[in-house]
Amino acid sequence: MDEQLDLDEAAQRAMAVALEASAAIGDDECGTEYLLLGIMTRPEGDLAELAEMFALDPMRIERAIHAIRSHRFSLAHDGPGYPPLTPRARRALVTRRPDNSGPTGAFELLHGMMIDDASGACQVLRELGVRPSEFRRLVSYGTRHLSQPELDELLTSLDRRHGQHEPWWGPAPQDAVETMSFGDNAGVEIARSASSVAHVKSLAVSKDGFGITITLQSLRPWLLPPELIPADVLVPGQPLPAPRPEACIIELEFADGTVVDNTVHVPRWDHHRPEQPVLLPVGYRHVKVNLNDRRAANHDLVTSDWWIWPLPAAGPVEVRMRWSAEMLNGSGRFDSTPLLTSAAKMLREATLD
Repeated sequence: MDEQLDLDEAAQRAMAVALEASAAIGDDECGTEYLLLGIMTRPEGDLAELAEMFALDPMRIERAIHAIRSHRFSLAHDGPGYPPLTPRARRALVTRRPDNSGPTGAFELLHGMMIDDASGACQVLRELGVRPSEFRRLVSYGTRHLSQPELDELLTSLDRRHGQHEPWWGPAPQDAVETMSFGDNAGVEIARSASSVAHVKSLAVSKDGFGITITLQSLRPWLLPPELIPADVLVPGQPLPAPRPEACIIELEFADGTVVDNTVHVPRWDHHRPEQPVLLPVGYRHVKVNLNDRRAANHDLVTSDWWIWPLPAAGPVEVRMRWSAEMLNGSGRFDSTPLLTSAAKMLREATLD
């Protein structure tokens, strides 16, 4: 490389292994997948825990590299020295710490190679059954190089078992919650396509907000399961991945024109009152229904529970769903009057208590 690299010992070792491995395999470039292999060859400390958590041993990573190479055009490197680094690998090697201090370490290297969801490192993780978003979140903690007191403070801030409860986190443990169902067992249909149908199955309400349960059922096999739950960012500054075709967008529009959807990131456990309404995922279940009939396809049933804060304006609430991967697009309505009536009753009872 032309530029001067400022790498710590672990990052230097990872780059050396990456260059050797890419040359040994016969690749024409050394990409982030080889840097991942280099980091996981001799992990220590927190890196070792990360490798163990996701079963990232060098042999499995090398097999995954061979698998992703089989799907792309590659020429063997026949020049002197090592194969050149890819642009993504070059950018990863100059990833700085959040405070711009110190050398680039293994966690900074991992963070840099995970920024682009199309990187070789992310492809290897998916090949191994690891969700890059989950791996990225844990790596982000490592880049902060927290001391033990700082780590304890962070964990305390993320733990809401003790201390004040905020209404946008969901119903408080001591609050009464009333569940409401629709007359029709199927609920309110909000979208239908050749492969899927979605319903609002039930509602729930407390004095501060309300809940909604949405079911999404397959009518024929899906190419990919829907992604309903938005990326959860617990580390400030962590980048959000771009929405993918399998992302299923849910929107609620109240009678006063207020719109809330599941694409907006909600900082969990934040004590600052949100400026906009909140749509927060509180439950997710994916069940595969195997039918004892060779003539019929098996079914997928995805059930998601959501908390909406604050209570809606009086009038109709429109629920919209859009899932591009399965050509699903539609909307349905329910009346907010029963919700508001029950919430007002709960508020009066709480005041009397």
